[in-house]
Amino acid sequence: MVSKEEIIKQGYIDVKVYVSGLRQNHRLEVVREKNSVGTIIILLCKHYIPTAELVRVAEQLQLPVKHKDTLVFPKGKMAGDFVENKTIAVMESETLEAEIEE
Repeated sequence: MVSKEEIIKQGYIDVKVYVSGLRQNHRLEVVREKNSVGTIIILLCKHYIPTAELVRVAEQLQLPVKHKDTLVFPKGKMAGDFVENKTIAVMESETLEAEIEE
């Protein structure tokens, strides 16, 4: 099994999917897409793959898969989990110090 890091480094992965009852080989390319949460890494299909197969591939590779307007994430994940170069903003709260006079 190929890891996510290897797929991203290679820039593509070849998968076998079932389309209309026929087993086909498809090359999914790694692309970076701007989203509301930042730039996410997705696997892009150039040719039609049924949604059920997209879900299966996304689950197997643990990366989002997209074909035209259909974007599928692995179960339990969302766009924020695939943001490239995540930076966590830490907000410091203001500290108020007070002394009690007796």
